[in-house]
Amino acid sequence: MSKLLFFIILIFTEAFAADLPAASSTSMKKTFIGIKYFSEIMGNVHQNPSRYSQVLTTISCNHPVKVMKETSKDGKDFVLYGEDKWNLVTVGPYEGYVMADYLTDKKNVCFEEEYSKFFDGLNLDINDLYYWARLYDQYVQGKSKVRQ
Repeated sequence: MSKLLFFIILIFTEAFAADLPAASSTSMKKTFIGIKYFSEIMGNVHQNPSRYSQVLTTISCNHPVKVMKETSKDGKDFVLYGEDKWNLVTVGPYEGYVMADYLTDKKNVCFEEEYSKFFDGLNLDINDLYYWARLYDQYVQGKSKVRQ
């Protein structure tokens, strides 16, 4: 009985796999652009180009990230995504998105590096760092367009 069930599952799996397009035919080519540095105290690498998307990992100030671009089959280059301008980045084993406004070409002067004794004295655990980074995701930075 179990051999028959296994055989039926194998046949259906192969039948459905034949109908699916190959993964390489729909994927875009990724190219390394350069290394940039994260400029805020804490931040997240997101799964999608949205501040509300799933967090892949948390990074801190001056963390180096590899910025990538994607090229479609018809030759169009994609470097920035979404309304808020997100970059596709690679951080360690994770590939995700970071807001372009939070990346700089050179290392920054960071609060936690300048005042390391104070920052270490806060005794933040991994959960605190995550929620601090989520707070930075919610900030809307820029100039007001309201006239007074």
